[in-house]
Amino acid sequence: MRTRPFAVISCDLDTVDRHLQGYGIEDLPPCDVIYRTAVPRLLELLSECGLPCVFFTIARDAHDQRTLLREMVAAGHEIASHSMTHPQPFSSLAENALNLEVAGSKAALSEASGSEIAGFRAPAWDINDRVLKQIAGAGYSYDASVFPTPALIASRLSAYHRSEGMGSIFSMDLFAHAFSKRTPYKLTGAGSGLTEFPVAVTRWLRFPTYHTLAYLTPKPVFMRALRSVLKRNEPLGYELHAADLLALSDEGVDQRMDRHPGMKLPLEDKTALLREIFTQIAAARDATTYRAAVDRAA
Repeated sequence: MRTRPFAVISCDLDTVDRHLQGYGIEDLPPCDVIYRTAVPRLLELLSECGLPCVFFTIARDAHDQRTLLREMVAAGHEIASHSMTHPQPFSSLAENALNLEVAGSKAALSEASGSEIAGFRAPAWDINDRVLKQIAGAGYSYDASVFPTPALIASRLSAYHRSEGMGSIFSMDLFAHAFSKRTPYKLTGAGSGLTEFPVAVTRWLRFPTYHTLAYLTPKPVFMRALRSVLKRNEPLGYELHAADLLALSDEGVDQRMDRHPGMKLPLEDKTALLREIFTQIAAARDATTYRAAVDRAA
């Protein structure tokens, strides 16, 4: 019997204050609105569609959200690291700070979730050989920070502009990542031993097939790209953010989040879009987690 390629749905648990920090708005207190509203909605939708998810979690929040994290693990989801505090820029951090973000987050999330933390995703996919060396040295088995599309260059230029020139857009190996492999592969060199799980892009144009683009392009264009990826006999890594299931009004969300893609859309429309995408993925792929995919390959 032919085995279908796998798909992994992952969700970055960027809190509202961390999203706004990425837009250049600093010194905001930690915000827990995604944990109170968006994550329960996503868990319900995942259960409805029969899909597991990898939740890349900011470890700063691990202790306060330990009950929720353990519920997620018990439901068959995976907890992975999205750094300790989600600083931007990331790959240019001093060595001690980088170690805390990588190794320290692993320890905090493991203790809070009661599960092995196997994977890491860098804030804003800002990764280079120095960061990969830290990830491998901390005992992770995979990384999911590579976004193999030229659109990454535009994304980094936009981030540089909106953060008023904070850091360098070239702290990461921007061009090498933009044109790297599109499917999972074993890293050598600085990240030796790690499996890299890239974010999904189409084959020829490398059109990004991750959820934020569903708000930035016409729906028929995005869905055509998703179907193109699903038609190929290769794994799929579909990325979204918890904020994709936030409503801008009536939930105590900082109104400056109105600049974030999709935030002005009705929650019902965003939920319906995500349900449609999840349904297509579930019909075409065997859904799993990144840790399970690594274990299966081993």
